[in-house]
Amino acid sequence: MKISCCIPGGSFMPQGEKEVPMSAYERLTEGCRVMRELGYDAAEATVGLIMALSEDEVAALQAARAAGTFSLDACNSFIPGHLPIITDEAGTAALYAYVDAAIARMASIGVRYVVFGSGAVRRIPDGYDRAAAEAMIDAFITHVDRACGEHGMTCVIEPLNKAETNWCNTVAEGAAVVRRLNLEHVRLLADGYHMSREGEPYSVLTDNADILTHCHIASSDRKIPGGTDYEGGFLDTLKKIGYAGIVTVECGFGDFRGEAMTAAEWLRAKLA
Repeated sequence: MKISCCIPGGSFMPQGEKEVPMSAYERLTEGCRVMRELGYDAAEATVGLIMALSEDEVAALQAARAAGTFSLDACNSFIPGHLPIITDEAGTAALYAYVDAAIARMASIGVRYVVFGSGAVRRIPDGYDRAAAEAMIDAFITHVDRACGEHGMTCVIEPLNKAETNWCNTVAEGAAVVRRLNLEHVRLLADGYHMSREGEPYSVLTDNADILTHCHIASSDRKIPGGTDYEGGFLDTLKKIGYAGIVTVECGFGDFRGEAMTAAEWLRAKLA
């Protein structure tokens, strides 16, 4: 099992120094460097950061990856809010064009997993025919699978608690979608924070060990893991089922360096 951490959106300046704005390129390169420094095996960032890069910056990251100085394993926040899945024909065309461009760019710098969370864009509008909406979501996931297959990537469906969306709120529901669609490049993500919010038992991890490919972890109040018993049970269950993927710390940070280091130390101790 590998441990990872999401690159936050702010500055990585040492605490006490004045924050300075960082470009998407600087956040990615500096963020990955800091993750290695803090003892993480991997790093995760938003798709938005990748799409904000210039072509020259993409080429620079490709060169850095080849030199072994840059590595980004996964990206989250897949679809921007202005591209809802429940839309008209023109909206679907724009959405799919974005998917194709984003997956091609992520793959070009070595990203292996893209997380389909994006709660706002998958929300089914009030009064909309649910069966029709779910058919659109199925078609979207099928398109993502096709694009991932062309570039050697995997999409993981992230169940989100009911406060964030109204489609796929539990790991059990996410597993049902993955199994029903039965697509080669679509698998399941389990997020300990969302599981705790929905009161899901750890047994859903055991039940779906065969399709569980990526995990997120945070405390029940979305701070660094280790603050409640739930995170410990979550990790213990992953160990018991022989999960060999990535567990990414995805939470809010106050003192990023200090808290990310504390989280890494806690994860290492729990996984020892």
